[in-house]
Amino acid sequence: MNAQKLLNEILPILYTVKENPVKLQKILQFLINEICEDPEEDPEQEDDDIQVPEKYLKAVSEITNGIEIGNICFLNMDTLETEDVPENLLVDPEEFEAMTGESFKTMDYKYPTWENCMTFEPLRSNESFQIMQKFTNQFNDQSLQNKLEFALRNRKPFANFKSIIDNSEYRQQWFDFKKQFLENHVKELLLIKLSESEKDLDLKQMN
Repeated sequence: MNAQKLLNEILPILYTVKENPVKLQKILQFLINEICEDPEEDPEQEDDDIQVPEKYLKAVSEITNGIEIGNICFLNMDTLETEDVPENLLVDPEEFEAMTGESFKTMDYKYPTWENCMTFEPLRSNESFQIMQKFTNQFNDQSLQNKLEFALRNRKPFANFKSIIDNSEYRQQWFDFKKQFLENHVKELLLIKLSESEKDLDLKQMN
C-alpha cells in the first residue's frame, strides 16, 4: 500500500477522536516516542516548560496538584474554576462512601452544572512508568542510572525506584522533574482544547 493510501486510512481514524483530548494526547505521545526521528534533538529540550496564556497558570497548577495525588480534575473553561474529585468516588461511589462516609451529595460538587467543562485524569501506570524512564535516562551518574534501570526492568519497579530515589541526593530533583512533566502534560491537553475551541469558533463564523 502506498503512502497516500495509508494516509487516507489514518486520517479518518484521527477524525473520530478529534473531540477527545486524552486520546489525541496519547496519539501525539506515541508519534513522538515511536515514529518521529530527529537525531539533532536536544535531550534537555523535551523537558522545557510549555507556554500557555498567563490566565490559565493558576488552574494548571491546581490541576497538576490534583492529578499528582490521583484525583480527577475538572476545569470550568468559562470561569477557570477547578474541582478535584477522588477517582475512587467516580469509579465506585458505593465503596467510597462505605470507606469514607462521603458521597456526591455530601461533597456538593459544582462541576456537573458546568456547561463548558474539561476533564483531566491522573496518569495511568504506563504513563507514570515513562516518567521514571525519562528521569533515569538523563543521569550522568552512571552508578545510580544503572541501579534505576535495573529497578525498572524487574519486579515492583515503582516501589524499587522510589526506594532508590528516596535514599539518594536526587530526591528533590525527582520531585521537580515529575512536577514539570505533569504540568507540561496538563498544558498540552489544555492547548489542544483551546485549539479545538478556536477552530469551532472559526467554523461558526464562516457559517
